[in-house]
Amino acid sequence: MIPQRLLILPSGPDVAAEIVESGDYGPVRRVLATDQPDGGSALLALPGAAVVTRWMELPAGSAAQARAAAAFRIEGEVATDAVGLHIAVGERDPEGRILVAWIERDRLRAALQTAQDLGVTVTGATPDYLLLPDDAEGRVVLAAFGESLGVRGQGLAFSAEPELASTVVGDQPHRYISAATLDGHLLASAANPAVDLLQGQFAPRAEGGQGGWKRLAILAAVVVVSPLILLGAQIAKDSLAAGKLERQNRALAVKLVPQSSRYEDPAQYALGRLATRERQGFGDLAAAYLTAVRSAPGMRLDTLVYGQQDGAIRSSVSYANYSDLDQLRAALKAGGLDLVEQGTVTEGQRVTSDLIVRRKP
Repeated sequence: MIPQRLLILPSGPDVAAEIVESGDYGPVRRVLATDQPDGGSALLALPGAAVVTRWMELPAGSAAQARAAAAFRIEGEVATDAVGLHIAVGERDPEGRILVAWIERDRLRAALQTAQDLGVTVTGATPDYLLLPDDAEGRVVLAAFGESLGVRGQGLAFSAEPELASTVVGDQPHRYISAATLDGHLLASAANPAVDLLQGQFAPRAEGGQGGWKRLAILAAVVVVSPLILLGAQIAKDSLAAGKLERQNRALAVKLVPQSSRYEDPAQYALGRLATRERQGFGDLAAAYLTAVRSAPGMRLDTLVYGQQDGAIRSSVSYANYSDLDQLRAALKAGGLDLVEQGTVTEGQRVTSDLIVRRKP
């Protein structure tokens, strides 16, 4: 059995790519250079900041159908053009959710080109933070990847600056993996990554043998002899398949969202409603709240706690002027969030307010 290897791409221009592989006395990490091609194969570990992941409840179907449904969900939720994103999906978990990951196509294409320049054959690709292990006690797992902090836990999977990551994790029980033991965990997870980004247009193409060429030659001959017959048969087949798929989608949409039966396009209405539900989760709410806090000059976030029962964030912020809170309230309103001020205390030159933030119904 060939030992699993990892290609760690640099997160910055001054950092070299590295290979992590099994050695006689444990994991070995070594630097790669373009003038010394590696010549081996490896799983590509991408910088976590380049890949966004989210758990979604998607309709049952093939991986291609799941990617299409996920694309509909994230449209309007990302700052970049969704058309330029590459989407990949993992396996469905016991709760029926699917882990969805997306990355800019050009960025993934550039990463694969970098691997090729280093002489490494890529067998799969995944963000570095998804290689962190699950914790047996349900704690959030943290590890440093360069200047970023990778986070993986129940409903959490991302990479960010240490200060921002610590704010999101808050007071949840956590476990930090040191650099001395990190490579062993990464190699163990590399055998079965939660999401392999090499799907769809980036999926590896199997090389056909001599038998494949023979079959292609036969098919070409048939096409030359009877193109109209084949075209007519294909059109009829596609029409029947499309009609069947449309009926299945309508039935599934009504099953997931019964109100969709009153609409001309039940599938589109159901996906829209499911997307709205998805946006109620902690990840989106916390990201929107932190963005609003950072947009208000002089505003400092002191505490942040997420309530799973009511889906609201309770936090404490401090600021110098009362107008700072007005700016925060305006930013939250623009982002579709409601703000409830529980109490305000003035201490010296700073003002501290306890807030409750939730999405508008």
